[in-house]
Amino acid sequence: MKKISQIFSYSFSYHWIIFIFSVVLVGLYNDSFWLKIYSYAMNNDGDGLFFLGIVFVSYVFILALAIELISLKISAKWIMSVLFVIAGLSQYYMKSYDITINKMIITSLFQTHLSEAKEFISVGLIGVLIGYILLPIGCLWIIRFKPILSFVYGFYNKISIIGFYIIMIIGIYFWQGGNIIFAFKSSKIIIYTLNPIAPIRSGIDYALDISQPKPEFTHVGLDAKLDNFHKKIFVLVIGESARGANYFLNGYSRDTNPYTKKLDSLVNFTNFYSCGVITAISIPCMLTNYTHQTYKKRDQSLYIDNILDITQRVGYETYWISNNGGPCIGDVCDRIKHISYYNDGRLDAAMLEEIKNTIKNAQNNSFIVVNLHGSHGANYYKRYSKDFEIFTPVCENQELQKCKQQDIVNAYDNSIVYTDYFIYQIVTMLKTKKNFSVGMWYLSDHGESLGEYGQYMHGGMPYFLAPDVQKHIPSMIWFGEGFEEDYKKSVAKKDKLLNQDYLFHTLLHLLDIQTSAYQKNLDITQ
Repeated sequence: MKKISQIFSYSFSYHWIIFIFSVVLVGLYNDSFWLKIYSYAMNNDGDGLFFLGIVFVSYVFILALAIELISLKISAKWIMSVLFVIAGLSQYYMKSYDITINKMIITSLFQTHLSEAKEFISVGLIGVLIGYILLPIGCLWIIRFKPILSFVYGFYNKISIIGFYIIMIIGIYFWQGGNIIFAFKSSKIIIYTLNPIAPIRSGIDYALDISQPKPEFTHVGLDAKLDNFHKKIFVLVIGESARGANYFLNGYSRDTNPYTKKLDSLVNFTNFYSCGVITAISIPCMLTNYTHQTYKKRDQSLYIDNILDITQRVGYETYWISNNGGPCIGDVCDRIKHISYYNDGRLDAAMLEEIKNTIKNAQNNSFIVVNLHGSHGANYYKRYSKDFEIFTPVCENQELQKCKQQDIVNAYDNSIVYTDYFIYQIVTMLKTKKNFSVGMWYLSDHGESLGEYGQYMHGGMPYFLAPDVQKHIPSMIWFGEGFEEDYKKSVAKKDKLLNQDYLFHTLLHLLDIQTSAYQKNLDITQ
């Protein structure tokens, strides 16, 4: 203890502390990065350990240079404290869920509701807050900085150190830069694991996106008109984090569709893909006339009509009923009259009574959109009632990496069965409605990783790098009375490669809405 107190009684140049801080951050807060770069080095480099050493030194110099450029003695501790917080939290979530920190993750973070955020607070996180954030920050603030003798001396010292880092970085670049760049290009995911560079860069990208001038609102389908002689009720059910790989109707070994498999006139699309790998992209994308190729920013849906606007405009009673933790994503329901939220932690079945009454009391054309909590992670075991716990044992730890993978899958599959029951109940309600053409379409927003290759949940990688299980989703349409021809045509497409681009245009057709915005080539029933 005496030696420790003696250390803290000394004063140090803040430049040395910045350098030591950079060594600590690069060495101890970059587990995900080092695992991936180590794997690359051992498989591709004749002298892997030497390459890792060069990468380590380069990263330390780059980080130290960046801090030197943005800090003075008076601000250095504040800047390093903020970096400890960013790096500590990023380290925990990247390591726990094997995700990367990209713009989509930052987008999801700012669109996460309080009820969802609570589920990500765990004992492990508290340990990180103490060991990786509070303790290092405490030590940092105990350390005393040496006073700067004069402005000229301080300025000269600063320029000299910055110059040294620049020279070293340039030297390493000409010596080994080609090998380092090749490593990053050969595995694009590596760059998204650099901590704290990746979260800061992604945060800046997000801030630049939301700071862009807001475009004028674009109306779609102003020429839309209703062309039906028989009243319709159509229910669109949007799932949460359901993946096609775990659907019995898609060939999964477990019977996760014990209810919907009994339905006649049901078309299950086995090869259906999402627009994005986060809800903030997928739901706005599928409900607007954007496509996977054109929906690039999370706020695009704020400035354009979507299918709910058009259905309401032509005379459909349009409803948004949601249990997904907060307001509708991308403001897709903001302009409709009938909105209901069940954001108090209840199961999805809590919505069934309102849906039943809405269908039963419908007098006119009705379009009902139901947004489920579905299979939202990480607490899959909380998404269903105990009587649906068919597959056991289940993971009851929100730190999924601490559970056996099979236990995670068991809990997840139970949530899929519960959703299957929910869908079946809606179809049963629709069957009782007389003098109406009725139909139901269920599809998920995106898929989910359940521990494959150490990855959990979704959104931790850009779409093009994300595993198939995060993009391949369940999609099924039940065609009731009045949709017989559409059923026949859709059967022919059940195994075709389809995606959420088809939703907007197929719904226009199914709801008998004529508009120049309709594209026949994106209509599943054609």
